Amino acid sequence: MNFDLDTEQLKKYIEWDSQHFCKLKKNSGAIGGRLTFSFTPTSLGLIVKINCGCGEELDLSEYKEW
Repeated sequence: MNFDLDTEQLKKYIEWDSQHFCKLKKNSGAIGGRLTFSFTPTSLGLIVKINCGCGEELDLSEYKEW
């Protein structure tokens, strides 16, 4: 099973990440791990969320498409 961000979601993620000032950003380790991308299929649509280790969350779900 593959889950991808579409072009619009990718733009929103890049903008959010560039404006998100997190103390973990510089010290996320050699393999990263600061961000968790979560894709949850439901009967209505796909829930797409990105969680930062500091607790901030970005919801990229396309609810208008449901």
